[in-house]
Amino acid sequence: MAPPVYCILSGGAVHCVPVTAFSSTSTSQTPAEFSRNPAVNTHSDSVIPPLTLLPAVVKIKNKNLLYTLNNPLLSDLESDAHATNDSRRLSATSQDEDAWDLPPLTPLKQHVLTLYDSVISLHGNGQLLSNGNGHEIPEIPEHSELSDVNGAADINYTNFAGNGSVKIDIGALNTVEDQLPIDIQSLLEKYATHAIYLPQYSVDLQTNLDSDYTQIKSLLTKVFPSWTCDIIVKQLTGGITNMLLLCTHTPSLETLLMRVYGQGTNLIIDRHREFVSHLVLNSLKLAPPIHARFSNGLIYGFLPGRSLEPKELSNPYLYPMIAQQLGNWHHQVDCDYIEDGVEKLRKYTANLKKLYQLINDPQKPAKREKKVKKIISSIWDLIDDWILIVPANEALVDIFRTNLDDNSITELNIRDVIHKEFKWLKSTLNRVTKSSVVVSHCDLLSGNIIIPETEEFAAKIERGVSDASLLPIEDNPIQFIDYEYMLPAPRAFDIANHFAEWQGFDCDRSAIPEPSMNNPVMVSWCKGYLNDINVSQQELEGLINEIECYYGMPGFYWGIWAMIQSELSNIDFNYAEYSGLRLEEYWDWKKNFLTKSA
Repeated sequence: MAPPVYCILSGGAVHCVPVTAFSSTSTSQTPAEFSRNPAVNTHSDSVIPPLTLLPAVVKIKNKNLLYTLNNPLLSDLESDAHATNDSRRLSATSQDEDAWDLPPLTPLKQHVLTLYDSVISLHGNGQLLSNGNGHEIPEIPEHSELSDVNGAADINYTNFAGNGSVKIDIGALNTVEDQLPIDIQSLLEKYATHAIYLPQYSVDLQTNLDSDYTQIKSLLTKVFPSWTCDIIVKQLTGGITNMLLLCTHTPSLETLLMRVYGQGTNLIIDRHREFVSHLVLNSLKLAPPIHARFSNGLIYGFLPGRSLEPKELSNPYLYPMIAQQLGNWHHQVDCDYIEDGVEKLRKYTANLKKLYQLINDPQKPAKREKKVKKIISSIWDLIDDWILIVPANEALVDIFRTNLDDNSITELNIRDVIHKEFKWLKSTLNRVTKSSVVVSHCDLLSGNIIIPETEEFAAKIERGVSDASLLPIEDNPIQFIDYEYMLPAPRAFDIANHFAEWQGFDCDRSAIPEPSMNNPVMVSWCKGYLNDINVSQQELEGLINEIECYYGMPGFYWGIWAMIQSELSNIDFNYAEYSGLRLEEYWDWKKNFLTKSA
């Protein structure tokens, strides 16, 4: 079984540290504040084949899309098909058919270094490594000897510059501490937040429904050792394809949420990014704590309150606070912070896969490296990727034929047509306005906004009167949830996308506020976003013009998304029709834009 790992946000970066580093046999003492120390013993575990991550049955309509999407279901061990941002990416050393992907044992070397990259500084190939105590550690050589002793893999490094050989027990990673002067304790002294990642633990929804959530309760006791009995699990939303559970420990009255992903949802959602984004947001007090991630879900803190209804998004008491909180998000969250953490998780899981092959069959040449898919690191990348796999069906052809007035569009060329349209949209927006790129929520609909559920707050909503001044941001009670679609994007897109959600799923576009200086609602909202009711006319007008330029992009974005869902989802919802409505939103914007530009 692949070892669980602590994902710790500390010192400006996300770190991956194996659970065994904090086990009872470890020479380092577990910090007292590490209250969620899981009761997970990985000493004798071995890495298992990545194929075991796949569920027995993948219940999606079109299984042909499974291996063409950027984030396949086995995303926890994905890197053979995905690039990393590391310019030192390892590659095959020979052009022969039998060439290795990587030099022998290099994956294992990288695995060891990745596990400890939170406490070791790398200074380039062949140079020394150092840790927080000033000790110097020689670079691990490229070629080493591998043996398997009592089920645990040992590495015998024979070329340690003048130091002889040293053995590292991969099966019991805590022994590394005895042989390398690594002070993991120092890493944790200033950690901002942390969660346990159990990449091989999967929850079966149907089995749990039939057995009073026995498996889920067992998982909770691993993550929370004090939860030994009296656990109540209540289903809040969803069915056996996607479920949100409220979990309560009766003796302590502790409550948390467990989200179990539906089958197929990983196909268009990067779960590494969602997990790291949640960690970063929690460190900034912008999200509830995240306690654990398993292969098909998350365990995280419960936010008291309720979600909004679409009609409440335009409430004069609420929308200035929503705007202020979104502006706070855009100001606080660092794009590079999240990208670094996602990269580390990708490398960590990739090295587990390569390590498994090395341990189980070290003489077998590695498979030739597959064509590397690009990293999705912006909203533009994501849309471009979606276009490559959007179903070329009659419904989509009809939408584009009608709006482009072009009968030559067929199922054979529809993706080329969409890509051409997207290229025009992207180049036009980048030309006519300069909108700052920020970490964006990208799905700020009413259901993802949480407000206090008190009589006093309800009375203020009922009155629907905005405060004369903005609250200090630390007193803003609005909170955002669900971070599945978070990506770097122009701020104007995130704002325009939120305004588009004012229409609800009924697509009543009359509810979307006009992006104009003559619209007092838009002006008030933007003052809230900028956190300044006395903002200059020039800055206010500039922001509103930015937003107006991006008013068509949400329709394009969700129109493509919905058509993909029409081939994947088993939910009783007409995604193809919804796709048409959202794309119509885009076409209407384009016509108005071209008219104004003429």
